[in-house]
Amino acid sequence: MADYKDEELRIINKEKELAAKRSLFREEFLSLIEEKVDFRQTIIRSHFNDYFIKVLTENTRCSVYLNEILLRSAIKSYYYDIHKYKDFSGSTWANGHKQAAYTIKWLVRFRPIQIKETTEYVSEEISEINLKFALFCGFEFLDKAVKDLILHNKQEVDLYNKRKSPEEEEKRSFFDSLLYDLRYRQLSGKKLALVFEALQLAAK
Repeated sequence: MADYKDEELRIINKEKELAAKRSLFREEFLSLIEEKVDFRQTIIRSHFNDYFIKVLTENTRCSVYLNEILLRSAIKSYYYDIHKYKDFSGSTWANGHKQAAYTIKWLVRFRPIQIKETTEYVSEEISEINLKFALFCGFEFLDKAVKDLILHNKQEVDLYNKRKSPEEEEKRSFFDSLLYDLRYRQLSGKKLALVFEALQLAAK
């Protein structure tokens, strides 16, 4: 009977070497994720403080704050999701549609803008604040033509609804439909990415 002991030992040693390499790779991967999260958190915090909060009403501004722990959790989940996609597809880079989609998905999931415990103010603006902030941050990854298409559609529909007769049915813009779906449905990053890809084709 053949002696396979040497071959078995060679395979075991090779497996140990690969396990050590995987362990080192994982450490480097986790370190890289933390660097990415730090960088992205700084950017999103800036979006909130320098732009987004300034368009809110004064009552809302005084009633909410950006929870850094929830924000960090959302960003970290975003990067893990993106890396899963890249591992599955063999891609080295996620395009703007996917970056927008997964940014929106995780910001909506974690809702990093929180209401201060001391406030008693309640409004529709506050109820939608995380949804709109997610879109605000996600849309930065989309081409200008796509953002212009979304804005133009909203302006047209809002104007129609303002001028329509009581007998006519109210319409809903793409932006408002997306807000509705984000509030009442659990949209996957993949589905959102496909929506943005379709908009890109429509914008050409």
